[in-house]
Amino acid sequence: MRLACLLLLLAAAQPCTAFEISNFKAGLACTNTTLNDQSGWVCHETREIFVTDQGRCVYNGERRLCTWTGFEFDYRSDQDGVTLQCGTTLSKPATFGNPGEVLEEDTTSHAFELELSGKHGHFFNPMYYVFSLREPGTPPMVDTMTCRFDGEVVFTYTFNVHSPIAKPGTDVVRPNQ
Repeated sequence: MRLACLLLLLAAAQPCTAFEISNFKAGLACTNTTLNDQSGWVCHETREIFVTDQGRCVYNGERRLCTWTGFEFDYRSDQDGVTLQCGTTLSKPATFGNPGEVLEEDTTSHAFELELSGKHGHFFNPMYYVFSLREPGTPPMVDTMTCRFDGEVVFTYTFNVHSPIAKPGTDVVRPNQ
């Protein structure tokens, strides 16, 4: 019993990192057409994402038509360099990738980390949905992302991703993210 009490006291004495975010926004992004440009911002907060062929992006080394989305927030911590553990869950299988490569195919979830520099700042994360078509009568894809710090949820959001409905006789392509 004494050992258990001592371990409990030692665990309680460990320093705790204070971390908070503010001004969180998610939705359509106004940005340059490269993921390396951090000057963009969430210009239309929304849950409803209508994928069009109006944006340009690079996916898996190829130029593609896409719709830009993203999220942004201000953060403050008492520690330099915080890492968030994030994951996204989809209502139907898709392929996850980035400008250089395909990361996962035919999956409904994807985990990743976000590294924040310094003790405070602003973070903008541009993302895109590659233009694709869906079968008539199928619902939009639901995309929910959650990020945690030290096991605690710091933010979560959901997008309802409306890909265009295919015209009869058109091949349907699975959505890429």
